[in-house]
Amino acid sequence: MRLIFFLIFFTLVVINNVNSISVVSDYLVNNTIELIAGTSITYGIRLQNPNDYETRIKIDYDPAYMKIIDYQDIYTVPPKETHSILFNITAPDKPGLYVASYTASEIEPGSGGGLGLLLKINKSFNLKSVKNPKKFYINYDYFAYAAIFLLFFVILSFLYEPH
Repeated sequence: MRLIFFLIFFTLVVINNVNSISVVSDYLVNNTIELIAGTSITYGIRLQNPNDYETRIKIDYDPAYMKIIDYQDIYTVPPKETHSILFNITAPDKPGLYVASYTASEIEPGSGGGLGLLLKINKSFNLKSVKNPKKFYINYDYFAYAAIFLLFFVILSFLYEPH
């Protein structure tokens, strides 16, 4: 019985004293950014620090599609404040569906007391690269099929030509 009371007491103390950060991102319909191949867009996130002390956060991201505007190795977020980070998202030249991600990691426990957990928040979204609808595209596969078809009929006409 004492163990149950201790576990309940410990759980309540931990829940009330866990140091936490949060990451808020721009809204994405179906968690997808759709861009014309090769074009870019700005995508923002906000690091929120609800604590009474500053916290230090490191951002890791997928450099194939993303680049942080005004990059810093470590972001220091003051107590009870928010820090905005902007990414430049670039769609690959080849149309298709890709996954981009970033991770916000606390790099040291806060100095304000409580349970010093080092949180890591990972978020990902889809990046859909599409062809430019204003451009005319030629599918060279059709030319290859037409050439093979034409060659087939030319060979047939020589084979079955009356002598």
